[in-house]
Amino acid sequence: MIIKNLLPDSFLEKLDNYLVKYLAYSNYRNYSNCLGLKENNKVLEIGSGIGNLSRFLIQKIPKGKLTCIDFSKENITKARKNLRKFKNIEFIVGDILNFEKKNYFDSIIINYVLHDIYQKEKAVKIIKNFLKPKGMVYIREPTRKNHGISQDEIKTLMQKENFSEITSKEGSSFPLKGEIFEGVFIKPL
Repeated sequence: MIIKNLLPDSFLEKLDNYLVKYLAYSNYRNYSNCLGLKENNKVLEIGSGIGNLSRFLIQKIPKGKLTCIDFSKENITKARKNLRKFKNIEFIVGDILNFEKKNYFDSIIINYVLHDIYQKEKAVKIIKNFLKPKGMVYIREPTRKNHGISQDEIKTLMQKENFSEITSKEGSSFPLKGEIFEGVFIKPL
């Protein structure tokens, strides 16, 4: 990486923060506005990264709690720093396949991460256990063949665990992300 060798890490980090803050800001804000979160919900964000979407989710649930889980310690460290002003947020370094909170969450957000989970069927089974009855799962995933998951595969995974589809659509998203699937599913009683 020639650029990395020429530019200090602090500059690259600032540039990355700037691009996320200003270019992706409206994308994350608009998506969070479409979710049916209530102010006292307990929400799990799987694969929260450095907190780009989390900053908008937490504002939707001022009396609730947001749990951010990511397998990268570096991402969680950055998220903790980026979201330090919020008190009703929990950060966990780990894999959802090894995480336990039965019937705890009102909603689960899976944003651009399901396609990267190696045991998708097991993950959806575990996700179902995390949710309270009638809990909601909001999924947004790329559908590119070279890096993504098909709409049909997502729906099949959810149907196998008896989730009911509330809504879904396929279309384009943030520039350079290509075609995406957005779906909302509800856990049965």
